[in-house]
Amino acid sequence: MGTLEGKVALVMGASTPGGMGDATARRLRREGARVVVSGLGEQPLKELAQEINGLAFESDITSKQANADLVNFTLENYGQIDLAVNHVGLATRGPIAEETEEHLLLMTEVNYFGTYWFIRAVADVMQEGGAIVTTSSLVAYDVSTGMSAYACAKAAAERFVEAAAVEYSPKRLRINSIIPSINDTAMLRKGIEERGNDFDEFVGLYKELTPLGRISTPEDIAGMVCLLLHPEFFETGQHIHCSGGNSLLGQPRLLVTQDLK
Repeated sequence: MGTLEGKVALVMGASTPGGMGDATARRLRREGARVVVSGLGEQPLKELAQEINGLAFESDITSKQANADLVNFTLENYGQIDLAVNHVGLATRGPIAEETEEHLLLMTEVNYFGTYWFIRAVADVMQEGGAIVTTSSLVAYDVSTGMSAYACAKAAAERFVEAAAVEYSPKRLRINSIIPSINDTAMLRKGIEERGNDFDEFVGLYKELTPLGRISTPEDIAGMVCLLLHPEFFETGQHIHCSGGNSLLGQPRLLVTQDLK
């Protein structure tokens, strides 16, 4: 019997095969939870749900109504939501001098508004003792050129996690976030390509600044998420690093300042 036997878990941002949401959904199922996976991409969600004997519901996290519909779907099928995880993130570059209103709003809608609507929708229906984990970023702490819109949206989402932890305290909900550094996902590889960097060279610079000697994997993040969801994790409103120690030494200066003239 797994440590989360009898629990119902909702994982948002699980539509990318091999991504953090995919890994988290699989890990939660191995721990005994019944899992609903969501995000954008109906077919990969259905395939994942079939593999883990769960359910899939396509949903856009930036929509307040879509989050409400996702919660209602989960309640109609499983009758409860005990655990919820948000792995949705979008990080595209935009130097301040070239920033557009459209890009700024996009980063905010996905990384802040989405977090807000998702946590609120879930927390409103959770029973006492439920747990929610959302995903932040080391970029919110360690400045990187061209990433101000993304960083500010993630920082705002962290502040919301703190506010939600306090406002939902009568229900004793545990609401926390994890802070990965770079993680070997499709989003990372796309971002590196857009920057014009070589993947191995890029990652190598991070390894030199990571005490545990490698960048994190989606499975590492899934493991940390499970720790935070476990009923013995007695904390709320906190932001927990999961970077192999990279948070101690920061991002490579050569990379984070490469846009400076």
